[in-house]
Formats: sequence, C-alpha cells, structure tokens
Amino acid sequence: MAEIPRRRALLAAASGIAALAGCSGSESASNSVPRGERPVDDYELEKARDETGGALVTSGDTDPSLSVDERARQRRTTHRVLVEPDNLSALTFAETSPGRTLRSFLAETDFDAASAYLLSMPVAACREIRLRSVAVESDELAHGDLHPHAQFCQTYRPADVECDVGDVHIVGFAIRLPVAADH
Repeated sequence: MAEIPRRRALLAAASGIAALAGCSGSESASNSVPRGERPVDDYELEKARDETGGALVTSGDTDPSLSVDERARQRRTTHRVLVEPDNLSALTFAETSPGRTLRSFLAETDFDAASAYLLSMPVAACREIRLRSVAVESDELAHGDLHPHAQFCQTYRPADVECDVGDVHIVGFAIRLPVAADH
C-alpha cells in the first residue's frame, strides 16, 4: 500500500472542512448583500500572488511615525479606489511579475466608463484567498462617490502545492467595475 505524506493527508482533510465553511461550491449560495448596496456581477478581475511577501503597491501615505516593522505591514495591505488615471499614477507598483500584472491590468481601464478597486493583503503561504462578491453603495454612487465592498473567503491551497507554514505571501486583487464615478 502506498504511503500518503502527512501534509497531503492533513490538507485533504482540511479541504473538506473548508467546503463546510462556505469557501467551496456555489459562489452565490451564501452571499448576502447588505441593504443599500448594489451587487456588481459583471466585473473583471486580475489576481496576483507574490511569494516573497513584499508589498505589491505603495503610495505616499505610509505613516512615518510607525516603526519599520509596522510600516512594512501597512504597505503590504492596500485598499484603493481608482476613478481616474491620476489615481493610478500616484501608486508605485513592485517591479515583480505580480506587481507588473496588476499595474498592466489597471492601466487598461477606461476611466470614462469604469473604475477600479485595488486590494492587497498578506496571507499564510499554505492558504488561498478567493473573491466571493463585489458590491457598491447605491446611495453614494448616486452622488458620484464610489464605495466598493468586496467579500473574500480563505481556504487551504491544494495538497500538491509546496509551502512553508511560517511564510507569508501577498495576494493582490485588481477589480475593474463597470461603474464610472467622480470620486
């Protein structure tokens, strides 16, 4: 009888648990959109993962009073709404394949007809983050103000993906929304 590696057996069991937690299966079965929000179904998505754990994108708003470690954590997490080309120009993307992927996708946005939502976040190397849904606040959008919201879930990566439990990766999501806004 073939011996199954311990990590593969544990991840297989954990994947079964993740399915119960709602990250697998139907994407819309458990998605509820709060009142006053309009779900967006026809968005375009680009996802990139940096396995070095470095920031994918930075801007000039990092608080200089924070310690070096705190600034590093702050730079790895990004939430930006882009409604015009100047918003994109104000960002600096990592000179890595994931950074270039996100930048290229966002540069193709026609800001006269669409906007973009850029997020990046740390994730444990053996975990995966999936986008579940995107919505915008209807009341604010009526005034030209875009407030998008994204819901995510986490699950274990497949058992055949090599990873170190102590490592941290950065996952970035660029979401092109078919909604134009002023700010």
